[in-house]
Amino acid sequence: MKNSGINLLPAAFFYLLLGCSQYHSKALTDESVQQQLETPAAQQLSIQAAQIRHPLLKPVPFNIEDGLSPDEAAILAVLRNPELRAARDHHGIANAQLLQAGLLPNPTLSYSFAALSGGLDQGKVTGLGLGLGWEVTSLITRSNKLTAAEAEQQSVDLHIAWQEWQIAQGAKTAVYQLLVYSKQQLLLEEMLQRLESNRVRIQQAADEGLVTELDRVAAISAKNGIDVRLQAIMQQKNQQQQRLNRALGLQPYEAIKLQQDLALADGWTAPAYGKLTHDLSNRRLDLMALQQAYKNQDEQVHIKVLQQFPTISIGFSQSKNPSAYYTLGAGVTVTLPVFDQNQGQIALAVATRQQLFDEYTNRVFQSKADIAELLVNITSLNKQIQSLHTAIPDLENLVNAYKLAIEHGQIGVLNYYVSWNNLTDKKIELLALQLQLVEARIALEIATGIYHLEV
Repeated sequence: MKNSGINLLPAAFFYLLLGCSQYHSKALTDESVQQQLETPAAQQLSIQAAQIRHPLLKPVPFNIEDGLSPDEAAILAVLRNPELRAARDHHGIANAQLLQAGLLPNPTLSYSFAALSGGLDQGKVTGLGLGLGWEVTSLITRSNKLTAAEAEQQSVDLHIAWQEWQIAQGAKTAVYQLLVYSKQQLLLEEMLQRLESNRVRIQQAADEGLVTELDRVAAISAKNGIDVRLQAIMQQKNQQQQRLNRALGLQPYEAIKLQQDLALADGWTAPAYGKLTHDLSNRRLDLMALQQAYKNQDEQVHIKVLQQFPTISIGFSQSKNPSAYYTLGAGVTVTLPVFDQNQGQIALAVATRQQLFDEYTNRVFQSKADIAELLVNITSLNKQIQSLHTAIPDLENLVNAYKLAIEHGQIGVLNYYVSWNNLTDKKIELLALQLQLVEARIALEIATGIYHLEV
């Protein structure tokens, strides 16, 4: 019976191996990648949109049959963006780190034998030994490691949510940009048609000697200038379409219809600075993530301080010597911190904690500065939009007056075209300002951590 503990050693190893994780391959093939990138059906997207879980974004009725709205684009970006899929994998890594933090070190098992190699061996047997040891000081830091891992997990999840928030808002902005570019394109196409008609008239007049060569060249130059502007707008529109497709996880040339009844605000009164900055650190996801990262690092400092003390292991052993005497004993192993007292690790942990503290402080400062700057910008945009709204009706009245004058033969058509083009330029400028106001409002939502800001 005294040898039973030693004889059970192979069986113990067998049962331990049964409890180990098994390797499972995951092939990286073109087919598996393409399957991951395929756009789901509209019904499946609708179901996923209704089940979205995010600290800021809320589920919305999802129906892209009538065109994609800005809010639907934001949700679709969170669901489909490949960059976010890769970012979410960090959640699994953080979970694994939390699991590892809760595990205690394995005990050590030793086995030895001592065979006689000479001398009188009558009545002697082979000596055997079995020992079991464990590092008891691992219990000292276990609680700190768990707290640190939990904080790191929350930090990772909040950082992922912050990335989702930014990409969602970027997709929302892209929808408005595409809308404005489309409206500007229509206005420029209309202007180009007018200038082409004017060029034809001037050319006919030049052929009859009624206008100078300078007038003919000026008409051609005006038409060509608008054509250049139109091509630039079309290029911006196409580039923005590709950026939107990338944000939504769509194929490069996959077409998606936008809602055409989206209204652009003529002005917006933002909430006061004090209201927007109040409790900012508990709203902005990146600040909350940094808070958890700092908590994790503070625990790391505590862990490194605790690890400067000696490592203690206790063990028990059973042995049989060549004279067939059995012994049972206990032992303690203690490291002597003569040279390495963990000074380097403590210094590194403290410095990292200070870096996170300064990074958090700077992020809070920059956030408030961004909010203040955006509020100034929004105020300025409101005034510029209001000025254009005042100027456009006057230009419209002038165009109508020139039109009546032409009908009565009082002025030439050139003045009419010039006033009409000036009116179109102001409308294009108004659209640009309205887009800037939308972009500033969305940027303010990002800076404050508030979705759908209200006064």
